[in-house]
Amino acid sequence: MPSAAPNPSENTLFLTPEEAQSAFYQAFEKNDLTAMMLAWDESDDILCVHPMAPALYGLEAVTHGWREIFTGGVDMRFSIEPIQRYAQNDLVILIVNEVISVGSGKRVAPMVSTNIYRQGAHGWRMLTHHAGPAPSPDSPDPSQAVH
Repeated sequence: MPSAAPNPSENTLFLTPEEAQSAFYQAFEKNDLTAMMLAWDESDDILCVHPMAPALYGLEAVTHGWREIFTGGVDMRFSIEPIQRYAQNDLVILIVNEVISVGSGKRVAPMVSTNIYRQGAHGWRMLTHHAGPAPSPDSPDPSQAVH
């Protein structure tokens, strides 16, 4: 049975969504579950979709998913390239390219990630992380997509 997720600390305050996003990717690079979950909202309406994987809904499932990833011990480094930022009231959507290096620097296929943040009592926290393969330069015209 997975242990409960760490609760956000009142001492951990992300003043901007970009600070929360930076903490998210730093925790990912360090395989640090506690730091990872501090970047997430503590509510049960969070959602995480890893590339080519089923959606994880709620705090327990998201925590368990990250625990499984970090147990694998894969050393990853991220270079984040902003694509778009959308803000309205207490929600911000950051769409980014994730340029990922594994191990000693081998690059893997780039990912596109949609990260949604909400401002609350503990500053900005992640509500949704949805990552998938980035389209290749020779991908079909997006206006012709079926989905």
